[in-house]
Amino acid sequence: MPENSRLRRCILIRLSHARPLTKVAIVAGISAAILSACAACAVFVALIGLKQVGPHMQITAIPAWLWYYRDDPLLHLWLQRGLLVSGAIAFILILALLRRGRALHGTARFASESEVRREHLRAKSGIIVGQKGGRYLVFGGTEHVLLEAPTRAGKGVGVVIPNLLSWADSVVVLDVKRENWDITAGFRSRHGQKVYLFDPLDVEGRTARYNPLSFIDRLDDTDVVNELQKIGGMLFPAPEKADPFWAEAARAAFVGVGALVAANPALPFTIGEIYRRLTEGDPKVELPKVVEEAQKRGQRLSQACVSALSDFTSASDNTFSGIKQTITSKLSLWLNPYVDAATSETDFDLRQVRRERISIYLGVSPDNIDRIAPVYNLFLQQLVDLNTRELPATGGQIPVLILLDEFARLGKAPVIASAFSYVAGYGLRLLLVIQSRSQPRSIYGSDITDEIIANCGLEVVFTPKELRVANELSERLGFFTMTVKSKSRTIHGMLANRSISESDQRRALMMPQELMQMPKGDLLLLRGGIPPVRARKIEYFRSKRFTSRISDPPKVAPRLILIRSAKPAFATQAASTGSNVLDQAIEAKRAALVANAPNAREEEPVVTRMLTDDELSGFAEITDEMLVLGDLEELPPPGDEKAALAFVMAMTARAADIPEEAQEPSDLPMIARHDHGR
Repeated sequence: MPENSRLRRCILIRLSHARPLTKVAIVAGISAAILSACAACAVFVALIGLKQVGPHMQITAIPAWLWYYRDDPLLHLWLQRGLLVSGAIAFILILALLRRGRALHGTARFASESEVRREHLRAKSGIIVGQKGGRYLVFGGTEHVLLEAPTRAGKGVGVVIPNLLSWADSVVVLDVKRENWDITAGFRSRHGQKVYLFDPLDVEGRTARYNPLSFIDRLDDTDVVNELQKIGGMLFPAPEKADPFWAEAARAAFVGVGALVAANPALPFTIGEIYRRLTEGDPKVELPKVVEEAQKRGQRLSQACVSALSDFTSASDNTFSGIKQTITSKLSLWLNPYVDAATSETDFDLRQVRRERISIYLGVSPDNIDRIAPVYNLFLQQLVDLNTRELPATGGQIPVLILLDEFARLGKAPVIASAFSYVAGYGLRLLLVIQSRSQPRSIYGSDITDEIIANCGLEVVFTPKELRVANELSERLGFFTMTVKSKSRTIHGMLANRSISESDQRRALMMPQELMQMPKGDLLLLRGGIPPVRARKIEYFRSKRFTSRISDPPKVAPRLILIRSAKPAFATQAASTGSNVLDQAIEAKRAALVANAPNAREEEPVVTRMLTDDELSGFAEITDEMLVLGDLEELPPPGDEKAALAFVMAMTARAADIPEEAQEPSDLPMIARHDHGR
């Protein structure tokens, strides 16, 4: 390396490590020297222009000469010209001095404030990612964001909740533990947004409903087959290594049975109903009969429906059993009556999120996220599909933020993985939250994971906990060239020689151990086109801007799920020494229902009971004849036995249409009832 370049860099390095007062003194001295040199150069140019330079010129007489001719316009003119020339020379010299040669090992550094502003990180609206210099860093535009934060690193308090308390447009958020709903839903609802909580496994039934099939026009055969194929592709993905026959056959059978259900207006068009059509009786025998009877009645059945059912039921017994098992194993989640009830109707329209400001929270407890992942993957697939059919000019111009916390826990969702490359043009913006890159790599592989990351315009990185992650991040931050000075001393008898040598060495902008020891309140922003940005995390509970917006979420009315049983052995009836008014009214109502029902049998009365633990957990089978739904009022407070008894009696009376005067007083103790058969 040239000696002048090395000297220049050595001076700059020494200056950067000097004390503040020393830096001020050095800068002041250099400035004074530069001004003095410019003034001397200007005077010399003026003397040359006035032809005063000669062999007999005395330098000491110049100040007196300038003072004597101080009012001469010609002297003023040449002094101005001299200042221009000296200024140009000084500017060139400064540029030459500060010009840095090409560094041997790189020039990595952190971004400046001007670079931060240039890359839309000081936008007025967008995704809040941190703070720097006492101001929030807000990422504007339409690009996606990736947040990489280990567990318990503060991603919720630092990114998720601040954005839910500031994002003004539609949002869909995966809300593990329902913390986001509790903290932010009230604010969003209070500001005019339609707010929904979809939590199918909530034990109190407090959830909005979402039927994946409600967006299909069941009267349009083409739309039915097309949409069922999309849903079947998600529910029955082709295995990467195993034989794809079973998945493909399961999809075809799912489409056939689904189209059959869609063609029958008397049946609810739900995935739960499709599951029941496949599991009740012997579908290999029953399905052809249903098709034949429908055709005899002149009922509309599409050719695709008939062909798919024919292929399904005409298979050999072993093949049919394998296909059926493939379908039922993937749809077994709909055995759970909570899931079946929550997907029986739809309370919101996913097609409207770009036309109206809507907030949808996908609530789930951590122990249930793996179980409910297929439903949420299907939800996200439809969200993307339904909102990428029309460009914003015709399909709605309201931006939608899709905030996927714990994204990897959803399992493999190909539609989301591929959506990063095209949904931004439709107004959908993704904020992906992962613990480390190893999570998506283990699910999607390195190639797809790298593609996802490449399609994110900004990466937010919290303090890593794994050495492998820190090593990878250190490599990405880059290296800079630093001059290392080494000293040596040689002694020969009474004489000693000292020598100092300098060499250029490579140094990481942040070493792996420095990254792992980075303060918990710091974060890094990585964006193409600028150096990395080192900033601070946000803690929403320390900012009045956010805490002032927190309010109670809207109340979600619970739904009571009861079981209609056709056998007394499965029911829980009352056994008491005498019949009271309530018992008589209930039994009279039930007797009337049985007597008026077609093919009524006295030995099979209709009774109601709550779900058992086995039924709630999915170990006990629940048929469609057993399921009864009804809306509830607000539940009584915990621990109030009288209120609980009155609540249950009121619900029972309402279900049986019993007048209020026939109800028992609410202060009676609860009595266990048992059915002894008839």
